[in-house]
Amino acid sequence: MKDLFYKPVKFSGRDHDFIFQGCLHIGHKCESWETPLWKSRGYNSVELHDEGLILNWNKKANASTIGFLLGDTIFGHMADERLLSLFRRLDFKELYVLPGNHTAGYKQLFDSVQDNILLPGASEYKKVHFVPNYLEIIVNGQSIVLNHYAQATWNGQHKGAWQLHSHSHGNLYKSELGKLLYKAKTMDVGVEVCPEPISFGELRAKFRKYDEVTFDHHKPDIED
Repeated sequence: MKDLFYKPVKFSGRDHDFIFQGCLHIGHKCESWETPLWKSRGYNSVELHDEGLILNWNKKANASTIGFLLGDTIFGHMADERLLSLFRRLDFKELYVLPGNHTAGYKQLFDSVQDNILLPGASEYKKVHFVPNYLEIIVNGQSIVLNHYAQATWNGQHKGAWQLHSHSHGNLYKSELGKLLYKAKTMDVGVEVCPEPISFGELRAKFRKYDEVTFDHHKPDIED
């Protein structure tokens, strides 16, 4: 667990084995909302929404998948039991889960395990890692910063590191800030932007077209 504070987690494998998504909002009924979240996502009920997102995940995942959920995964009563049930239904080999700002279920399960690892029990190969809202990883040599919240600058940005985030439900793209922010190699991987998880291969194809844009004091041609 201590290594997460200063070392990136390194992975290697097939590009399509790594998938990313955030802000599932499973079980979020939004009873006081004028337009419930599940409705704005094109579903006729929260139940259909939840089943649809599980189906969409499993379309892209299998027993070799390393998945990343960037926070705000589940809502509602008995969230810990339902989150455990969700882990059992999602396909993956390893799953890295950020808490987000809505920590129902996450907090209770995290508090119940040692070394931030949960074995959900649906299959012997599955392993869930509880991680913070900021996590640095390297996939097939590519540095990626995972955030629940979007940042304008992140470690290694000037060297081509990507940032993936959720939280904003696609709204940043519509803002003046977003018009600048998304010139850099960053993306909102929440459900509004990514109804299905996005793979590492898809991200690499997307960011290959981007110029090197950085907003901090480093420049692409300057060493640390």
